[in-house]
Amino acid sequence: MPLDPRHEAAMATMSGLDPREFRNAYLRDRAALDRGTMEADEYWRRLLARGGVEATPELLQRIEREDSLGWSQVNTTVVSWSYELREAGFRTGVLSNMPFEKLRFMRSDSRFRWISDFSVAFWSCEHKLIKPEASIYRAFLKEMGSAPEECLFLDDVQENVDGAHAVGIPAILFRSATEAATELQSAWGLPVTRLRNGNLK
Repeated sequence: MPLDPRHEAAMATMSGLDPREFRNAYLRDRAALDRGTMEADEYWRRLLARGGVEATPELLQRIEREDSLGWSQVNTTVVSWSYELREAGFRTGVLSNMPFEKLRFMRSDSRFRWISDFSVAFWSCEHKLIKPEASIYRAFLKEMGSAPEECLFLDDVQENVDGAHAVGIPAILFRSATEAATELQSAWGLPVTRLRNGNLK
């Protein structure tokens, strides 16, 4: 799921930046944060400095929590579909750009217990690799024990879809469950009942 705009707006207010300035500042060092080569406190200090706001320990904690909450919306329809796939005999995996702090947040939140049901959960921060770099897809394939042509990759960011294509992995851009269900069934012959109706496990 994309960053919740309500939490993004709250972080912009904390930073003293207008929404556009905040978005630019937010993205500037995000690759290093996702890669695990920059600490969260340093990331937020740099961002807050652009707004002329003092990075107190309390503010650093508040803005980091706001960011974690902003990424914590669960697409229950897609989660349900992952169970349908496994019940049909398919292996499933998660490949995500994820900073250490968000990963700790998710692992402590019961809403994300479903992650342990995937064959592989591959987090960028733990491997110092990020999408859409070719190396992260190759490393993920090695963990899955699969050849590129044996997989199908879904992502809601076109750049990441292009990255998968570049290493030979079939991939589609995920815009909505309804749109994806049509393509997944017609082009790939995959079961999509839960993707269409959102039934949970």
